[in-house]
Amino acid sequence: MKKLISLLLISTFFVFSCKKEAISNNSLAGNWQWVMSTGGIAGKTFTPVSEGYERNLTFTYDSKYLNSKNNITQKSGKFEIIKAKSIYKTELIDFIKFDDGTMSAILSQTSEELILANNNYDGFTETFKRKN
Repeated sequence: MKKLISLLLISTFFVFSCKKEAISNNSLAGNWQWVMSTGGIAGKTFTPVSEGYERNLTFTYDSKYLNSKNNITQKSGKFEIIKAKSIYKTELIDFIKFDDGTMSAILSQTSEELILANNNYDGFTETFKRKN
């Protein structure tokens, strides 16, 4: 019985100590180049080649963003990282909340790739790669 209790305590410790690293303004900071968008009711995929334009997202350390298309600013302002309920997971996940009230769910972020999504069932998922 003591072994079982010890095993449960150790297992509990490992489960609660293994937390995903929080996404921050620092980890998002930089230039992100659009690779593709997929989704919608028809499940379409769009790329820079298929659409004939490039898109970039730039995030700064001081919580500012710039969204551009063919190097022309489409939208800019301030952003923040928040936790919110999503359709993708049962627990709260990270979102980018823009100053115009729109939000993008952060499905995945590595040092080289960022995957954002609309938080609705027929929405789009957008993949970006870090641009140097």
